[in-house]
Amino acid sequence: MTITTSNSLPPPVQQWFDNVLLSRPMPKLIHKQMSMKKELPPNSGRIARYRRYTNLATATVPLPDSGLTPPGQVLNAVDIDARIDFYGTYVTIECGGHFNKSALIDLELLVA
Repeated sequence: MTITTSNSLPPPVQQWFDNVLLSRPMPKLIHKQMSMKKELPPNSGRIARYRRYTNLATATVPLPDSGLTPPGQVLNAVDIDARIDFYGTYVTIECGGHFNKSALIDLELLVA
């Protein structure tokens, strides 16, 4: 009977495999921090228009006790148009080999 030593094993068999997966590097999508989640109305186009008002100047005149109205300011609106684009991808999984019927059922459960 021959004795198999580690020197006679092929290199892939000699390697140790840890069954704990490493975490994937994820991009830091900082643009999502300032975003708003909105539902698009159907057939509304691909441009969203938002409106905001400019800042008012600091009030430097104290309010008088006589009840007179202080000088007013004009409130200006600024329209901001945003183009809506959709991003996505998909993954192709190729399974090689022979499966028995129970393995195919398990694979369908994983995909669903």
